[in-house]
Amino acid sequence: MLDVYVSNQLVGVLDQPDPYTYVFNYLPDAPSSLPVSLLMPKRTESWISRVLHPVFQISLPEGALRELITKKFGKHFQQFGDLELLAVVGENMIGRIQVTTHGKPPSGATTHESLSRLINEQTTTLVDHYLGARMHESGVSGGFIKFLAKSPSDNNGRPTLALNDWIIKLNDDDHPHIVLLEYFGMMAAREADLTVPDVHLSEDHKHLLIKRFDVTPTGEHLGFEDMCALLALSARDKFTGSVERIIKTISTYSQADHKHKSLDQFFGQYLLASTIRNGDAHLKNFGLIYNDVNSAELAPVYDMISMSVYAPVGSNSRDANDAMAITFEGTKRWLTEDAIESLASRCLITTKRANQWKSSIAAALIQTAEKVIAHLNKYPEDHFEATADRMLELWAIGLEVFDSEAAERIRQIRQGRP
Repeated sequence: MLDVYVSNQLVGVLDQPDPYTYVFNYLPDAPSSLPVSLLMPKRTESWISRVLHPVFQISLPEGALRELITKKFGKHFQQFGDLELLAVVGENMIGRIQVTTHGKPPSGATTHESLSRLINEQTTTLVDHYLGARMHESGVSGGFIKFLAKSPSDNNGRPTLALNDWIIKLNDDDHPHIVLLEYFGMMAAREADLTVPDVHLSEDHKHLLIKRFDVTPTGEHLGFEDMCALLALSARDKFTGSVERIIKTISTYSQADHKHKSLDQFFGQYLLASTIRNGDAHLKNFGLIYNDVNSAELAPVYDMISMSVYAPVGSNSRDANDAMAITFEGTKRWLTEDAIESLASRCLITTKRANQWKSSIAAALIQTAEKVIAHLNKYPEDHFEATADRMLELWAIGLEVFDSEAAERIRQIRQGRP
Protein backbone atom coordinates (compact mmCIF):
# COMPACT_ATOMS: atom_id res chain seq x y z
CA MET A 1 0.00 0.00 0.00
CA LEU A 2 1.24 3.48 -0.89
CA ASP A 3 0.36 6.92 0.43
CA VAL A 4 -0.41 9.61 -2.13
CA TYR A 5 0.40 13.28 -1.51
CA VAL A 6 -0.70 16.28 -3.58
CA SER A 7 1.11 19.56 -2.92
CA ASN A 8 2.67 17.99 0.20
CA GLN A 9 -0.73 17.03 1.65
CA LEU A 10 -1.73 13.40 2.18
CA VAL A 11 -4.91 12.85 0.15
CA GLY A 12 -5.31 9.11 -0.30
CA VAL A 13 -3.93 5.59 -0.50
CA LEU A 14 -3.12 3.40 -3.48
CA ASP A 15 -3.17 -0.38 -3.33
CA GLN A 16 -3.03 -3.45 -5.57
CA PRO A 17 -5.11 -6.21 -3.96
CA ASP A 18 -4.50 -8.61 -6.85
CA PRO A 19 -2.35 -8.62 -10.01
CA TYR A 20 -5.11 -7.11 -12.15
CA THR A 21 -6.68 -4.57 -9.83
CA TYR A 22 -5.44 -1.18 -8.66
CA VAL A 23 -7.48 0.76 -6.11
CA PHE A 24 -7.15 4.40 -5.09
CA ASN A 25 -9.17 5.82 -2.19
CA TYR A 26 -9.34 9.44 -1.09
CA LEU A 27 -9.07 10.10 2.62
CA PRO A 28 -12.24 11.62 4.15
CA ASP A 29 -10.47 14.86 5.01
CA ALA A 30 -8.72 15.28 1.65
CA PRO A 31 -9.63 18.69 0.17
CA SER A 32 -11.63 18.62 -3.06
CA SER A 33 -9.28 21.28 -4.42
CA LEU A 34 -6.39 18.79 -4.53
CA PRO A 35 -7.48 15.96 -6.85
CA VAL A 36 -4.81 13.53 -7.99
CA SER A 37 -6.11 13.98 -11.53
CA LEU A 38 -8.55 16.10 -13.48
CA LEU A 39 -10.19 12.77 -14.36
CA MET A 40 -10.34 11.61 -10.73
CA PRO A 41 -12.09 14.18 -8.51
CA LYS A 42 -12.58 13.44 -4.85
CA ARG A 43 -15.38 10.98 -4.09
CA THR A 44 -16.21 8.39 -1.44
CA GLU A 45 -16.27 5.56 -3.97
CA SER A 46 -12.97 3.88 -4.81
CA TRP A 47 -11.24 4.60 -8.08
CA ILE A 48 -10.60 1.11 -9.47
CA SER A 49 -8.57 0.27 -12.57
CA ARG A 50 -7.35 -2.91 -14.27
CA VAL A 51 -3.99 -1.20 -14.86
CA LEU A 52 -2.14 1.33 -12.74
CA HIS A 53 -4.21 4.51 -12.99
CA PRO A 54 -2.73 6.54 -15.88
CA VAL A 55 -2.06 9.59 -13.68
CA PHE A 56 0.39 7.48 -11.66
CA GLN A 57 2.14 6.33 -14.84
CA ILE A 58 3.07 9.83 -16.05
CA SER A 59 6.56 9.82 -14.56
CA LEU A 60 7.36 6.11 -14.52
CA PRO A 61 10.80 5.59 -16.09
CA GLU A 62 10.90 3.71 -19.36
CA GLY A 63 13.47 1.88 -21.44
CA ALA A 64 17.02 1.49 -20.14
CA LEU A 65 16.40 3.40 -16.91
CA ARG A 66 13.45 1.18 -16.00
CA GLU A 67 15.52 -1.93 -16.67
CA LEU A 68 18.32 -0.69 -14.44
CA ILE A 69 15.97 0.29 -11.62
CA THR A 70 14.26 -3.09 -11.85
CA LYS A 71 17.61 -4.87 -11.67
CA LYS A 72 18.71 -2.84 -8.65
CA PHE A 73 15.50 -2.84 -6.60
CA GLY A 74 13.60 -5.90 -7.88
CA LYS A 75 15.23 -8.23 -5.37
CA HIS A 76 13.55 -6.35 -2.52
CA PHE A 77 10.03 -7.19 -3.77
CA GLN A 78 8.17 -10.42 -4.40
CA GLN A 79 7.27 -8.97 -7.79
CA PHE A 80 8.39 -5.76 -9.48
CA GLY A 81 5.63 -4.24 -11.57
CA ASP A 82 4.32 -0.72 -12.00
CA LEU A 83 3.26 -0.31 -8.37
CA GLU A 84 6.67 -1.37 -7.09
CA LEU A 85 8.39 0.95 -9.57
CA LEU A 86 6.14 3.76 -8.37
CA ALA A 87 7.14 2.98 -4.79
CA VAL A 88 10.81 3.44 -5.76
CA VAL A 89 10.57 6.69 -7.77
CA GLY A 90 7.30 8.11 -6.45
CA GLU A 91 8.72 10.75 -4.15
CA ASN A 92 10.39 12.64 -7.01
CA MET A 93 8.12 12.94 -10.04
CA ILE A 94 6.97 15.54 -12.53
CA GLY A 95 3.95 17.41 -11.20
CA ARG A 96 2.63 17.89 -7.69
CA ILE A 97 2.00 14.23 -6.80
CA GLN A 98 4.31 12.32 -4.47
CA VAL A 99 3.92 8.66 -3.59
CA THR A 100 5.55 7.05 -0.56
CA THR A 101 5.44 3.80 1.38
CA HIS A 102 2.31 3.71 3.56
CA GLY A 103 2.87 5.55 6.81
CA LYS A 104 6.13 7.14 5.67
CA PRO A 105 5.94 10.88 4.84
CA PRO A 106 8.06 12.35 2.04
CA SER A 107 11.65 12.64 3.19
CA GLY A 108 12.57 15.65 1.09
CA ALA A 109 15.77 13.88 0.05
CA THR A 110 17.56 15.68 -2.77
CA THR A 111 20.72 15.45 -4.80
CA HIS A 112 23.26 18.16 -4.09
CA GLU A 113 24.50 19.72 -7.30
CA SER A 114 24.91 23.15 -8.75
CA LEU A 115 23.80 24.14 -12.23
CA SER A 116 27.39 24.58 -13.43
CA ARG A 117 28.29 21.04 -12.38
CA LEU A 118 25.22 19.59 -14.07
CA ILE A 119 26.04 21.41 -17.28
CA ASN A 120 29.72 20.48 -17.38
CA GLU A 121 29.84 17.05 -15.74
CA GLN A 122 31.00 14.22 -17.95
CA THR A 123 28.21 12.03 -19.25
CA THR A 124 29.73 8.85 -17.81
CA THR A 125 29.87 10.46 -14.36
CA LEU A 126 26.23 11.47 -14.60
CA VAL A 127 25.20 7.96 -15.59
CA ASP A 128 27.12 6.45 -12.70
CA HIS A 129 25.67 9.01 -10.31
CA TYR A 130 22.02 8.75 -11.33
CA LEU A 131 21.97 5.05 -12.10
CA GLY A 132 23.72 4.33 -8.86
CA ALA A 133 22.48 5.16 -5.39
CA ARG A 134 20.25 8.00 -6.62
CA MET A 135 18.45 6.29 -9.49
CA HIS A 136 15.30 6.27 -7.33
CA GLU A 137 15.26 10.06 -7.71
CA SER A 138 14.61 9.75 -11.45
CA GLY A 139 10.83 9.90 -11.69
CA VAL A 140 10.61 11.05 -15.29
CA SER A 141 9.29 9.09 -18.25
CA GLY A 142 10.72 8.63 -21.71
CA GLY A 143 12.42 6.05 -23.89
CA PHE A 144 15.83 7.73 -23.64
CA ILE A 145 17.93 8.03 -20.50
CA LYS A 146 16.97 11.14 -18.54
CA PHE A 147 16.99 12.16 -14.90
CA LEU A 148 15.54 14.66 -12.45
CA ALA A 149 18.09 16.80 -10.63
CA LYS A 150 17.28 18.80 -7.54
CA SER A 151 18.96 21.45 -5.45
CA PRO A 152 19.62 20.89 -1.76
CA SER A 153 17.03 22.28 0.66
CA ASP A 154 17.29 23.93 4.04
CA ASN A 155 15.55 22.67 7.18
CA ASN A 156 12.32 24.31 6.06
CA GLY A 157 12.30 22.50 2.74
CA ARG A 158 13.25 25.57 0.70
CA PRO A 159 15.85 25.25 -2.08
CA THR A 160 19.20 26.71 -1.07
CA LEU A 161 20.23 27.45 -4.67
CA ALA A 162 18.51 29.45 -7.38
CA LEU A 163 18.34 26.17 -9.27
CA ASN A 164 15.54 23.88 -8.14
CA ASP A 165 14.62 21.19 -10.63
CA TRP A 166 16.07 20.25 -13.98
CA ILE A 167 15.68 17.32 -16.33
CA ILE A 168 18.96 15.94 -17.65
CA LYS A 169 18.87 14.18 -21.02
CA LEU A 170 21.81 12.10 -22.20
CA ASN A 171 23.06 10.92 -25.57
CA ASP A 172 21.98 7.48 -26.70
CA ASP A 173 24.28 5.10 -28.56
CA ASP A 174 21.45 3.99 -30.84
CA HIS A 175 20.63 7.58 -31.83
CA PRO A 176 23.85 9.54 -32.51
CA HIS A 177 23.78 13.23 -31.58
CA ILE A 178 20.25 13.06 -30.21
CA VAL A 179 21.11 15.71 -27.61
CA LEU A 180 22.16 18.17 -30.32
CA LEU A 181 19.07 17.37 -32.38
CA GLU A 182 16.85 18.16 -29.41
CA TYR A 183 18.84 21.26 -28.55
CA PHE A 184 18.26 22.73 -32.00
CA GLY A 185 14.65 21.51 -32.08
CA MET A 186 13.93 23.30 -28.83
CA MET A 187 15.80 26.36 -30.11
CA ALA A 188 13.55 26.43 -33.19
CA ALA A 189 10.47 26.15 -30.97
CA ARG A 190 11.60 29.12 -28.90
CA GLU A 191 12.42 31.18 -32.01
CA ALA A 192 8.93 30.40 -33.30
CA ASP A 193 7.39 32.02 -30.19
CA LEU A 194 6.24 28.78 -28.62
CA THR A 195 6.45 28.55 -24.84
CA VAL A 196 9.68 26.69 -24.07
CA PRO A 197 11.48 26.12 -20.73
CA ASP A 198 15.09 27.14 -20.21
CA VAL A 199 17.48 24.82 -22.04
CA HIS A 200 21.24 24.46 -21.47
CA LEU A 201 23.72 22.44 -23.51
CA SER A 202 26.72 20.93 -21.74
CA GLU A 203 30.21 21.94 -22.79
CA ASP A 204 30.84 18.49 -24.27
CA HIS A 205 27.50 18.68 -26.15
CA LYS A 206 26.55 15.24 -24.85
CA HIS A 207 23.81 16.11 -22.39
CA LEU A 208 21.04 18.64 -22.15
CA LEU A 209 19.42 20.33 -19.18
CA ILE A 210 15.79 21.40 -19.44
CA LYS A 211 14.24 23.45 -16.65
CA ARG A 212 11.19 21.79 -15.16
CA PHE A 213 8.11 23.76 -16.16
CA ASP A 214 6.05 22.26 -13.34
CA VAL A 215 8.04 24.08 -10.64
CA THR A 216 7.43 27.81 -10.08
CA PRO A 217 10.23 30.27 -9.17
CA THR A 218 9.05 30.03 -5.55
CA GLY A 219 9.41 26.24 -5.55
CA GLU A 220 5.71 25.41 -5.80
CA HIS A 221 4.92 22.27 -7.77
CA LEU A 222 2.11 22.57 -10.30
CA GLY A 223 -0.19 19.82 -11.41
CA PHE A 224 0.78 18.13 -14.67
CA GLU A 225 -0.94 15.42 -16.69
CA ASP A 226 0.11 14.21 -20.11
CA MET A 227 -2.46 13.26 -22.72
CA CYS A 228 -2.18 9.56 -21.94
CA ALA A 229 -3.35 10.26 -18.39
CA LEU A 230 -6.06 12.69 -19.52
CA LEU A 231 -7.40 10.16 -22.02
CA ALA A 232 -7.29 7.36 -19.40
CA LEU A 233 -4.74 5.46 -21.47
CA SER A 234 -1.77 3.46 -20.26
CA ALA A 235 1.64 4.89 -21.08
CA ARG A 236 2.21 1.99 -23.46
CA ASP A 237 -0.69 3.31 -25.58
CA LYS A 238 1.03 6.62 -26.30
CA PHE A 239 1.00 6.01 -30.06
CA THR A 240 -2.71 5.15 -30.26
CA GLY A 241 -4.33 8.57 -29.90
CA SER A 242 -5.37 11.30 -32.28
CA VAL A 243 -4.96 15.05 -32.66
CA GLU A 244 -8.73 15.41 -32.48
CA ARG A 245 -8.82 13.84 -29.01
CA ILE A 246 -6.05 16.14 -27.82
CA ILE A 247 -7.99 19.18 -29.06
CA LYS A 248 -11.15 17.92 -27.37
CA THR A 249 -9.25 17.33 -24.12
CA ILE A 250 -7.78 20.83 -24.18
CA SER A 251 -11.26 22.26 -24.82
CA THR A 252 -12.77 20.20 -22.01
CA TYR A 253 -10.35 21.10 -19.25
CA SER A 254 -9.15 24.60 -20.21
CA GLN A 255 -11.35 27.53 -19.32
CA ALA A 256 -11.99 30.70 -21.39
CA ASP A 257 -8.70 32.49 -22.13
CA HIS A 258 -6.67 29.43 -21.18
CA LYS A 259 -8.56 27.44 -23.82
CA HIS A 260 -7.91 29.92 -26.64
CA LYS A 261 -4.23 30.27 -25.74
CA SER A 262 -3.75 26.51 -25.39
CA LEU A 263 -5.39 25.66 -28.72
CA ASP A 264 -3.34 28.38 -30.42
CA GLN A 265 -0.12 27.02 -28.90
CA PHE A 266 -1.07 23.45 -29.79
CA PHE A 267 -1.57 24.42 -33.43
CA GLY A 268 1.88 26.03 -33.56
CA GLN A 269 3.51 23.15 -31.71
CA TYR A 270 1.97 20.43 -33.87
CA LEU A 271 2.70 22.32 -37.09
CA LEU A 272 6.34 22.69 -36.06
CA ALA A 273 6.53 18.99 -35.13
CA SER A 274 5.29 17.98 -38.58
CA THR A 275 7.51 20.49 -40.37
CA ILE A 276 10.75 19.33 -38.72
CA ARG A 277 9.68 15.69 -39.05
CA ASN A 278 9.24 14.91 -35.37
CA GLY A 279 7.85 11.41 -35.73
CA ASP A 280 7.92 10.97 -31.97
CA ALA A 281 5.21 13.55 -31.10
CA HIS A 282 3.05 11.03 -29.24
CA LEU A 283 0.46 11.49 -26.49
CA LYS A 284 3.00 11.71 -23.68
CA ASN A 285 4.70 14.65 -25.37
CA PHE A 286 1.67 16.90 -24.89
CA GLY A 287 0.02 17.69 -21.57
CA LEU A 288 -1.83 20.16 -19.39
CA ILE A 289 -0.37 22.07 -16.47
CA TYR A 290 -2.44 23.67 -13.73
CA ASN A 291 -2.41 25.29 -10.34
CA ASP A 292 -6.05 24.35 -9.72
CA VAL A 293 -8.74 22.57 -11.72
CA ASN A 294 -9.88 25.85 -13.32
CA SER A 295 -6.48 26.97 -14.57
CA ALA A 296 -5.44 24.09 -16.83
CA GLU A 297 -3.55 25.07 -19.97
CA LEU A 298 -1.23 23.44 -22.47
CA ALA A 299 2.18 22.69 -21.00
CA PRO A 300 5.27 24.27 -22.57
CA VAL A 301 7.14 22.43 -25.29
CA TYR A 302 9.28 19.81 -23.57
CA ASP A 303 10.17 17.43 -26.39
CA MET A 304 10.84 18.77 -29.90
CA ILE A 305 13.25 16.82 -32.06
CA SER A 306 13.63 15.76 -35.69
CA MET A 307 13.43 12.06 -34.87
CA SER A 308 12.92 11.11 -38.53
CA VAL A 309 16.62 11.77 -39.05
CA TYR A 310 17.00 8.17 -37.91
CA ALA A 311 14.33 6.82 -40.29
CA PRO A 312 15.11 5.43 -43.77
CA VAL A 313 15.01 7.82 -46.71
CA GLY A 314 11.82 7.42 -48.77
CA SER A 315 12.16 5.44 -51.99
CA ASN A 316 10.36 8.05 -54.14
CA SER A 317 11.66 11.21 -52.47
CA ARG A 318 14.22 12.49 -50.00
CA ASP A 319 11.54 12.71 -47.29
CA ALA A 320 11.75 10.33 -44.36
CA ASN A 321 10.03 6.99 -44.64
CA ASP A 322 8.30 7.81 -41.39
CA ALA A 323 5.10 9.42 -40.10
CA MET A 324 3.56 11.32 -37.21
CA ALA A 325 3.10 9.37 -34.00
CA ILE A 326 -0.67 9.91 -33.73
CA THR A 327 -3.42 10.31 -36.29
CA PHE A 328 -5.11 13.41 -37.66
CA GLU A 329 -8.25 12.92 -39.73
CA GLY A 330 -7.59 9.21 -39.82
CA THR A 331 -3.99 9.28 -41.05
CA LYS A 332 -0.49 9.63 -39.62
CA ARG A 333 0.86 11.35 -42.73
CA TRP A 334 2.82 14.56 -42.37
CA LEU A 335 0.52 17.57 -42.48
CA THR A 336 -0.51 18.69 -45.97
CA GLU A 337 -1.70 22.20 -46.86
CA ASP A 338 -5.33 21.07 -46.55
CA ALA A 339 -4.62 19.33 -43.25
CA ILE A 340 -3.01 22.49 -41.85
CA GLU A 341 -6.13 24.46 -42.78
CA SER A 342 -8.32 21.86 -41.13
CA LEU A 343 -6.14 21.82 -38.01
CA ALA A 344 -6.45 25.59 -37.73
CA SER A 345 -10.22 25.32 -37.97
CA ARG A 346 -10.36 22.66 -35.26
CA CYS A 347 -8.12 24.80 -33.04
CA LEU A 348 -10.52 27.73 -33.54
CA ILE A 349 -7.89 30.04 -35.00
CA THR A 350 -8.32 32.24 -38.05
CA THR A 351 -6.60 31.87 -41.40
CA LYS A 352 -4.69 35.06 -40.60
CA ARG A 353 -3.41 33.58 -37.32
CA ALA A 354 -2.50 30.29 -39.01
CA ASN A 355 -0.49 32.23 -41.58
CA GLN A 356 1.28 34.09 -38.76
CA TRP A 357 2.30 30.73 -37.31
CA LYS A 358 3.59 29.59 -40.70
CA SER A 359 5.68 32.72 -41.07
CA SER A 360 6.97 32.46 -37.52
CA ILE A 361 7.97 28.81 -37.95
CA ALA A 362 9.65 29.49 -41.31
CA ALA A 363 11.67 32.37 -39.87
CA ALA A 364 12.57 30.32 -36.79
CA LEU A 365 13.88 27.42 -38.85
CA ILE A 366 15.98 29.72 -41.02
CA GLN A 367 17.48 31.41 -37.95
CA THR A 368 18.12 28.08 -36.27
CA ALA A 369 19.62 26.57 -39.44
CA GLU A 370 22.17 29.38 -39.49
CA LYS A 371 23.06 28.59 -35.88
CA VAL A 372 23.40 24.90 -36.76
CA ILE A 373 25.96 25.79 -39.45
CA ALA A 374 27.79 28.07 -37.02
CA HIS A 375 27.94 25.19 -34.54
CA LEU A 376 29.34 22.82 -37.19
CA ASN A 377 32.05 25.29 -38.13
CA LYS A 378 32.99 25.98 -34.51
CA TYR A 379 32.90 22.41 -33.22
CA PRO A 380 34.09 20.01 -35.96
CA GLU A 381 35.11 17.58 -33.24
CA ASP A 382 31.42 16.82 -32.63
CA HIS A 383 31.26 14.99 -35.98
CA PHE A 384 27.69 16.27 -36.24
CA GLU A 385 27.88 17.11 -39.98
CA ALA A 386 25.98 14.19 -41.49
CA THR A 387 23.23 14.20 -38.85
CA ALA A 388 22.82 17.97 -39.05
CA ASP A 389 22.73 17.89 -42.85
CA ARG A 390 19.93 15.34 -42.83
CA MET A 391 18.04 17.36 -40.20
CA LEU A 392 18.21 20.51 -42.33
CA GLU A 393 17.21 18.56 -45.42
CA LEU A 394 14.09 17.36 -43.63
CA TRP A 395 13.31 20.88 -42.42
CA ALA A 396 13.39 22.10 -46.02
CA ILE A 397 11.12 19.27 -47.14
CA GLY A 398 8.66 20.05 -44.36
CA LEU A 399 8.66 23.77 -45.20
CA GLU A 400 7.82 23.07 -48.85
CA VAL A 401 4.24 22.39 -47.76
CA PHE A 402 3.55 26.02 -46.87
CA ASP A 403 6.62 28.16 -47.62
CA SER A 404 8.73 27.17 -50.62
CA GLU A 405 10.90 30.30 -50.34
CA ALA A 406 11.87 29.42 -46.78
CA ALA A 407 12.55 25.84 -47.88
CA GLU A 408 14.90 27.12 -50.58
CA ARG A 409 16.65 29.35 -48.06
CA ILE A 410 17.30 26.32 -45.82
CA ARG A 411 18.81 24.52 -48.82
CA GLN A 412 21.04 27.50 -49.55
CA ILE A 413 22.22 27.54 -45.94
CA ARG A 414 23.07 23.82 -46.22
CA GLN A 415 24.94 24.23 -49.49
CA GLY A 416 26.80 27.32 -48.33
CA ARG A 417 28.47 25.51 -45.47
CA PRO A 418 32.23 25.04 -46.00
